[in-house]
Amino acid sequence: MEINWGNCMDILSNLVLVAFMGLIAIIAGMFEDLESDVASTSNPNSQVQLAPQIGNLHKLFNRAISGEPLLVGTMAAISGSIAYVLFTLNYPVVLVLLISALVATLVQTIFSITSYMGRITSQALYNQPLFLDVLHKHVPIMAAHAFITLLSVTTISYIMCYLLNPAVPLTLPVISILMGITLGSIGSAIGDIHYGAEKLYQNYEFGSGIAVSNNGNIVTKSSLGSNNSIDVVNFCSKFGGPITGACFGIIIFLNFWIYLVFGIKYGLIAGLIIVLLFFVLNIFIERKARSKFGEYEKN
Repeated sequence: MEINWGNCMDILSNLVLVAFMGLIAIIAGMFEDLESDVASTSNPNSQVQLAPQIGNLHKLFNRAISGEPLLVGTMAAISGSIAYVLFTLNYPVVLVLLISALVATLVQTIFSITSYMGRITSQALYNQPLFLDVLHKHVPIMAAHAFITLLSVTTISYIMCYLLNPAVPLTLPVISILMGITLGSIGSAIGDIHYGAEKLYQNYEFGSGIAVSNNGNIVTKSSLGSNNSIDVVNFCSKFGGPITGACFGIIIFLNFWIYLVFGIKYGLIAGLIIVLLFFVLNIFIERKARSKFGEYEKN
């Protein structure tokens, strides 16, 4: 039996690329979630918006006018489109990835500044001031996280479009927007779980839930002064960011790995088996947690 060494090398090369994509996806997921935290794109942002109306003036960055999937998908599409044009002009790969991510980051930064200033000034009726030091401190951190996120997403899209064999039959901008929406959805679903009541509602017992009458009654003071979104991102970097990155990395790695190893037909079967295993594992963990800790008790 003759061994097709060319085919074996293609499979090995693809496996290396998929592993590399999984690693980049972990970085992308982690920094996307942390960028969302420092810019208040997450669900608790509505509580930040309500705070001044009940007399809780704050120094939290208040940006969100769209969800994470839409925001990250749009910025990834901008980066992917610029990269696609530069690739047609035969620019070096590394330079293209850096330039495209940088331009998209500038767009996102401008969007963040105008969103924050618009939201805060609209609350002047409740005497909420516009703190310039919030802009000075938060915007550079936000831009740094956004740049790493967009660079990672564009790099993953480039590998899928140009390096995998066979390549994904879509153009770079389309792959970028799909990856951006996927990443934003994961950040919104996974990261938000570990950002909210833990940090913004420390004056209420964890697990008790927040009554409607307490909406907006957020924590505005920290141990070193006013509570701000940098405190939130420091908190989330311990668990929320890494778990978001791990989720995105696992999805990217397993999604490509099963098809490379088992092929299209058997890859679908393997994917279904993996989903069922995760489903059973989730049920087992939930039942074990409920039997160990029980339901929340008022007293």
